[in-house]
Amino acid sequence: MRTKTVKRALSLILALAVTAICSISAMAADTTVTGTGSVTGNVTVNGSITALTISVTHPLAVDYAINPNTGTAGTFTAPDISIKNLTKCPVNITVFSLKAAAGGTVTLTDVDVADKTWASLNAADSKKYIALGIKAKDANGWATGYSTATHYATKDTASLIGALPTNTTGTMTLVANFGLAFDAAYTAKHSLVLMFNLV
Repeated sequence: MRTKTVKRALSLILALAVTAICSISAMAADTTVTGTGSVTGNVTVNGSITALTISVTHPLAVDYAINPNTGTAGTFTAPDISIKNLTKCPVNITVFSLKAAAGGTVTLTDVDVADKTWASLNAADSKKYIALGIKAKDANGWATGYSTATHYATKDTASLIGALPTNTTGTMTLVANFGLAFDAAYTAKHSLVLMFNLV
């Protein structure tokens, strides 16, 4: 029993010694300069900089609704998409992509707004085509110079919407052109990818 205790104590001492040696070797070595009159010594100054954490709050999902029975050209409704910058510095908000996705009862095909006479689409085309886009709702929250353009899902390149100062909320909104000849209730899905980076 005593032998085990001694072995444990020796193991602990050895472990502490190795730790101390490793700690010392991790420190920068000193140097000695000698001479007469005046001498100079060079010291390398090493800096370590941590990347700023980007923190942005946004919704996980947004639901839109198309009602062909209201208004002269039907109605498209969607809630505001609020983006809050919690980062210590301003961040850019970019629509990286907006694309139709599988998972609904229909998979819509995005086309240019001007490609279709929307109110005249038949039942088959109403279930097939949409022109879905996203844009800044208004100037509130956005830094000067934000974009008022709509990013449509047909666009293959990213669109910078604008910059949000720290602790500020900006609002985006969905817009759409669509057909009216729906013969039943349907669901559809899109995937929106937003990108956030420091200004």
